[in-house]
Amino acid sequence: MAEFYRFPQWVVTALVMVTAVCIALQTLIVSFSFRRLPAGWGRRAENGMECAVLAALFLFAALLGQVQYGLYGGFLLPSAYGNTRQVVFLLCAVLATAAAVGTELIWPFFVIGGAAVLLPLTEVVTGTAYPFFFLAGILFFLLRSAHVCLIRRRELYTRLSSVSVKEAIDTLHTGLLFFRQSGEPLLCNRRMDALARQLTGQPLRSGLEFQRLLENGQLQSGCVREVLGDQQVFRLSDASVWSITAYTIPVGRRACVLLTADDVTARWDAVKHLTRQNEALEQRGRELRHTIEHLQAICEAEEIARSKGRVHDLLGQRISLLLRALRDGQQPDEALLMDFARSLPTALREDDTPSPARRLALLRETFRGMDVSVEVRGALPENAAVADAFAEIAVECVTNGVRHGYATRIQFHLFHNDCWRMTVTDNGIPPAGPIREGGGIGGMRRRMARLGGSLELYTSPRFRIELSVPKEAERT
Repeated sequence: MAEFYRFPQWVVTALVMVTAVCIALQTLIVSFSFRRLPAGWGRRAENGMECAVLAALFLFAALLGQVQYGLYGGFLLPSAYGNTRQVVFLLCAVLATAAAVGTELIWPFFVIGGAAVLLPLTEVVTGTAYPFFFLAGILFFLLRSAHVCLIRRRELYTRLSSVSVKEAIDTLHTGLLFFRQSGEPLLCNRRMDALARQLTGQPLRSGLEFQRLLENGQLQSGCVREVLGDQQVFRLSDASVWSITAYTIPVGRRACVLLTADDVTARWDAVKHLTRQNEALEQRGRELRHTIEHLQAICEAEEIARSKGRVHDLLGQRISLLLRALRDGQQPDEALLMDFARSLPTALREDDTPSPARRLALLRETFRGMDVSVEVRGALPENAAVADAFAEIAVECVTNGVRHGYATRIQFHLFHNDCWRMTVTDNGIPPAGPIREGGGIGGMRRRMARLGGSLELYTSPRFRIELSVPKEAERT
């Protein structure tokens, strides 16, 4: 190293700074190397070689520091660290050879040439040219350190390593927590840490305490323990549902505990939906059983109601015609009265109901003779059940209008948009007070209810009835 004393001090200082950069990069390489997962003795030898290269760089720095100290003191110092330099070179040579054989690569052998600069024998053989070999060794290790640092960093993030495994675990939607039986956490991914904060309100510090809290501890506000099937789950404040399960994993003579948190929100929602559907089916089943048990009574009640309606319609028409004649001062025809009386039992026994259109036509013809105008605008609904209900209600409206309101003109307006609609108006005397609904209007409402429709009554400015049946309802 005596030849370095001819160099200016700033050159030696620059070489020390370059060596410091090499040491920093090599330290980073050693860190990256040991963070990789072990893959056989070849990789272990490679990691050892990088440590030996770091030791060689410290020797470079120590030799330059000796020269700088001598320049500062103004005296010449002999080269030192002879035995250490030989040991470090031998260590680099052995580990580089093992790394080259283990990894089946040739570039580890280059480390031997770079470390050979440190040998006292090299300094003696090269003589005055030794500083140039020393400088070439430093530049070699600088370029090598930068290159290997980039390679190790790329390996760390693209190949299997402790960092890449941790990154992969952190990206899982499933929560994972490994801890010793004493409670000391070994590995916890981001999902489990977030769940622990939501459930406990604080960071996860002890796996054992967290497990005990899950079993019977006090949870944060908005978090509730639920039961899904035969397991306990946790419903969080964000409406997500999680199942947390513990497993004991033997590791040699010891054992660790693994907690896994699985998102079962979709399953929870599906079970709740099925539960609601089952409850609705059970309710319908009870209604169906009740209907079957009382089917005869229901049929009898329907038949009685239908018979009452038929009697009401037939008698109402005849009474309305007679009242109309009496109000006009006409003498009732005895033959007509006898015909009404004789034909009434036969009409009540007849079950051959005319079509809705025919029924409206008969209604117009029947009341035309009594100077009562029945006007129908529009067409009956295409649905037979709705058309039949509208025709029956039309008969009831004409009967009530003539009988109670002394109407001489009754209008029916039939149309449809999203619903089948019928509006009924007359020129009769409006009711003086609230309408008391009897069997006639009550029967109309029952017919509409069976079809899913509605009936509305209006008394001002004119008496009006509005009927509507949704098309969706009549299709079902």
